[in-house]
Amino acid sequence: MNRLPFLCVAIGVVAVGCSVVGDSSVEPVDPPFGLGDTLATTTTMETTTTIAQTTTSGLETTTTVNVQLEQVRLYFITSGQITYVTSTTSFPAALPTILSALQDGPPEGIVGLRSALPPTATIVVTTDGSGIANVELPPDFFVNIPVGDQQLVIAQLVLTLTDSRGIGQVIFNQAVPKSNGELTPAGQPLSYRDFQSLLTSAAAGSFTATTTTTLPPTTTVAP
Repeated sequence: MNRLPFLCVAIGVVAVGCSVVGDSSVEPVDPPFGLGDTLATTTTMETTTTIAQTTTSGLETTTTVNVQLEQVRLYFITSGQITYVTSTTSFPAALPTILSALQDGPPEGIVGLRSALPPTATIVVTTDGSGIANVELPPDFFVNIPVGDQQLVIAQLVLTLTDSRGIGQVIFNQAVPKSNGELTPAGQPLSYRDFQSLLTSAAAGSFTATTTTTLPPTTTVAP
């Protein structure tokens, strides 16, 4: 019996891959229109430092951020008259923020200043964009303020608010004294001019607030 040999043939298959690369283009994106024009001339730039920590490397990363700030004037009492200090706050400076800074009192390091404004009094200030600030004083606002300071405390409020951007007049929800002690009925507007006679000839000084924010540690998971 004859054995027929078997022929084994190995066939190699070559796979050929084809790819097509299309042409593409990248167009530069311009910054928002008029961005430079939106910066108010009264603003300054301050640097805020943010520190983030990672638990995997134990290294600290420092990031520098440019924050837009604005200078405002806060009015305080000095020897029976009114003067101002220059403070720096975030831009745009909202009226409640300015009022809160005024209630905090004179800054440290500037002597000879005091405030008749009760720091814990609940005072609400609003505006509808018409150039008038509406101030709501609590009913017992003048109870603990000496008579001689009552026109000075109203001067602090009116001068500070009307020296803010966009505010020309202030209206109170109750009768308040003007610089000469004369009572102004509730709802009658007062302006910077009504208390200008109480001003000193120069500002007391200036101070700048710098904010530093530290972020909580973050965990980086290795792939």
